Parts: sequence; C-alpha cells; structure tokens
Amino acid sequence: MIVSTIASHSSLQIVQGAKKEGFKTRLYVSPKRKNFYSSLPIIDELIVTPDMKAILDDDGIIVPHGSFVAYLGIEAIEKSKGKFFGNKRFLKWETKFNLVDKALKKAKIPQVEAVDLSEVREDDLYFVRIEGPKGGSDHFIAYGRELEKRLSEVKEPYRIERFIDGVFVYVHFFCSPILERLELFGVDERLVIADANKRRPFEPLPYTILGNKSIALRESLLPELYDYGLAFVESMKDLEPPGVIGPFALHFAYDGEFRCIGFASRIDGGSNAKHWYSSLYWGEEVMMGQRIAKELCLALDEGRLEEVIT
Repeated sequence: MIVSTIASHSSLQIVQGAKKEGFKTRLYVSPKRKNFYSSLPIIDELIVTPDMKAILDDDGIIVPHGSFVAYLGIEAIEKSKGKFFGNKRFLKWETKFNLVDKALKKAKIPQVEAVDLSEVREDDLYFVRIEGPKGGSDHFIAYGRELEKRLSEVKEPYRIERFIDGVFVYVHFFCSPILERLELFGVDERLVIADANKRRPFEPLPYTILGNKSIALRESLLPELYDYGLAFVESMKDLEPPGVIGPFALHFAYDGEFRCIGFASRIDGGSNAKHWYSSLYWGEEVMMGQRIAKELCLALDEGRLEEVIT
C-alpha cells in the first residue's frame, strides 16, 4: 500500500514514518521544489506537477497536512473520491472563525477574548488574527489608536483579540479509533519574525512562522490540557461525525490560565519538532508521521481500515 501526500508542510515526517512502518511512499511536488525532494531516498515515487489537485485522484492513502486547504480548497477535498487518512470533513473546521468558536464552545474550552473595533481602548494592545491557516502571515499587534487605520488595509476576514502578555503553546494530540484512546503527543512554541521585538524596540513585524521548537511543560499542567483534548474530541463526534481521527492540535495563550486561540484539524507543523511525550505511549519517541502510519498498520491488521479513512 502507498501513502501519498503533497511535498510541503510536514510531508517529510509523513513519508519517513510511512517508510518505517513498511509502506511505499508517493509525493506530489511542484517543479521548483523538485531538486530537494528528488534527492531523498525515502520517497519511492515523485510526481512532479504544477497542479497539486492531481493528488485528489491518487489510488493510495492520502495524508493531509496544513498545505492541503490552501492548494486544493475544502470543496475539492470533500468531493474527492481519494482515500484520506482521517475525517476529511473535519479539515474545514479550522478555517473559519465561526466554526472554531462553535467547536471550542461546545467543548467548553476557554478562548481568548475577541472585541469589536468600537470597544477598543487607544492605549491597550490588541492582536489582529487573519482568518484561516496561514502560518501566521498577516497577523499583527497594534495599539487601539492604530487599529482603525491598520484595519482599513486588511482585505480578508479578521478578528481583534485582547493582547495576552504570556506564552503561546501548541499542544499536539492523536486520537486513535483503533486503540480507543487519546494520546498527548507533545507541545511546541513557534519561532516567528516578530520575535525580533525581544532584541530591539517594538516595530510592527509580521507573525510569519519560521519554525518550531519543542518545549516540556510543567507536569502539573498536562492533566488540564489532556482534559481539554478529550472534551474537544467528544464535541467533534457530535459536530462532524465520526469526529476526530488521528492528529490535531489545540493552540493556547497562557498567562497563568490557558485560553484557546484556535486549533489545527490535521497534523500540525509544530509536530516536526521532536516531542518525548510519545514515548509514554510507545516506549520510544515516535514522530507524528510515524504515528499515522502505525494507526494504518493497526487498522489493516484488524480489517478496520474504513474506520480511519474517509
């Protein structure tokens, strides 16, 4: 059996994990990225194409990641006859503010406070979040007195949030229908261009993500986060049956309490950093890409593949 994905985001750990578990691998890559991906022996078949929609007709198991919605669009994904690992209808839930709110409110997970422009105070700081999974691009912080002018230049849907002077953490989970358990896989922090504000006076720098680094949280915080993960999984069973299958991540701001800023409804790019929590379940560190492949192996061994694909 072949595991297929698009050469972007977290494809390297997806194909590496598939190879470790005995699968063949197939990558769809744009011509401008061919040189790098063609150099990798873990890729059995490289399909060079300027149109990533070619993957929608793939005859293997397609593993989606954060670039799928941008390249293919939700409608094309949901109409595809390809076999997607996970619940492909869950992918759209991270892309719209109203869907994010609906999922988090049903799960009773506290959120960062959003305000209208009429409510802002001129000397307070605010975070403006652009709708959809964009890797932080175009997000910005500004004082209330600057917002009206800055927002007049924004063409996409946005949300104004009260700025939190705290730490932003991204918590990775794996929901296994086969083992009937939720695994807390790891926590990461994002490296963004705006981090330069730590080294020089404040400037309006972008929140575009450069990379991710693994962090180990204080252990007393883990049960609370795990309970949020469980609540989220239960809420999605009702909102988008059959619910969450495989990887997802909850994104939090923390200043003494956790408040959610959103989630990833597929493998999150932060899982590219190595996380040791996986060893609590598997006896060794396992990357999320390999965990996906392990679930496929378990499903195939038990004749239950239909429970982990859509």
